[in-house]
Amino acid sequence: MTKKDKTVEVTVHDTMRDQQPIQEILIGKNVIGEIRPDGDRFVARVQDGEQFRARSQEEGLELVLQEYHLHQG
Repeated sequence: MTKKDKTVEVTVHDTMRDQQPIQEILIGKNVIGEIRPDGDRFVARVQDGEQFRARSQEEGLELVLQEYHLHQG
């Protein structure tokens, strides 16, 4: 028996924190992580404090979503 795919709305909200651009990743109204620039790379941080280094914002977004889905269930 297969499960029906569920649509999940992911929102990226651009904001400034400490005079640095930050992208907050939200699922529904819950912030699940953020991406901030770090030199020529990016740092992706999930809500439990774990951080990942990424080459691009897209890679950072993928890392945050993977970590969220890994620990959600």
